[in-house]
Amino acid sequence: MLALSLLALALTGCADRIRETLQSGTDLSEGSRWAGPVVPTGADCGQQTTGLMTLGGGRFSFDPFQSVTAIAGKVERGRLEGESTRTVPGANGVTIRFVGTMNRPADGPAAIDGTVSSGRCAWTVSLHPG
Repeated sequence: MLALSLLALALTGCADRIRETLQSGTDLSEGSRWAGPVVPTGADCGQQTTGLMTLGGGRFSFDPFQSVTAIAGKVERGRLEGESTRTVPGANGVTIRFVGTMNRPADGPAAIDGTVSSGRCAWTVSLHPG
């Protein structure tokens, strides 16, 4: 019982720290999470989804299509770049790429804006802490 109480206390402390980080919108510490719309820019490129990104240690992992694929990449001087290539039997690999920038306006919360592209399709992305 004591172990469960200690675990609950530790998790509560972590949850408070994560909540503070997400509300500030500027923390890029290990494990900061971002979410927002991924909107197709052309016809026949699917529906709008909600993308999820984790940042930390100068790296990111981005899931633009709700667990269909993950893009890993680097963060350098406010610029994010990464790609993932999936092998397709009997064809060349399919590459999906993300390029974005960290925007920190003086009068609002931080955002990550960018573009996901693969083949003839592209999607605009606007992620916010949370």
